[in-house]
Amino acid sequence: MSPSPRAGGADDQPVVPAAGVPVPGSPSDSAASGDVAARLADRTRQILEAPRPAPDPERAAQEKAVVHECRYLMRLLASRRRSAGEMRERLRQREVPGAIAHEAMARIDRAGLIDDEAFARDWVQQRRDLRALGDAALRRELETKQVDAQWIDGALGSGDTDEERRCRDLVRSRIGHRDREQLRSERDGTHRRRLSRRLDALLTRKGYPGSLAVHVISGELRTAAEVSTG
Repeated sequence: MSPSPRAGGADDQPVVPAAGVPVPGSPSDSAASGDVAARLADRTRQILEAPRPAPDPERAAQEKAVVHECRYLMRLLASRRRSAGEMRERLRQREVPGAIAHEAMARIDRAGLIDDEAFARDWVQQRRDLRALGDAALRRELETKQVDAQWIDGALGSGDTDEERRCRDLVRSRIGHRDREQLRSERDGTHRRRLSRRLDALLTRKGYPGSLAVHVISGELRTAAEVSTG
């Protein structure tokens, strides 16, 4: 007895495309692809041939001015780090219009070229090393450059924070060999008073507190007047 025919399943049914849907590889499929390509080409042509708005002369002039000031600020930064306030002041001195100056500063900031915290730290370190300035003078200088108080406080609290030691080093460097000889030999204290006034004026200019200056000067002059037994 021959086997009975197997019942037909879904997998055995022929695939019939939906009405209007081209079968891949058929002539109608090629025609559809060509139609899409033609529409894309037509749309591209429309975009390219569409009239473009006339350039805005005022906007172009403003952009040129902003770029010009950005280049100027970058030349300033090439010589040394500068605070944001210092650069804004330079633009003000150049009489740059406010909108141009604001946009130029914004672009310099977005480029990562403004860092007042690092500026204050570098300024304090360099001025302490090169000018032996006290903290009060350094604070005044940074305030003049429009640095925020938080960055000034942080900078003054970094590095060499021993202001008394720096003050003593400065005073000692200004008491020469002849000063020491006169201090040891004089009886009326004339040279001591004259030297004391000179040192006090120096420390005032350098920004050291008056009480610290008096303490350091008196101690160093007393030490300088002592006869060495070595």
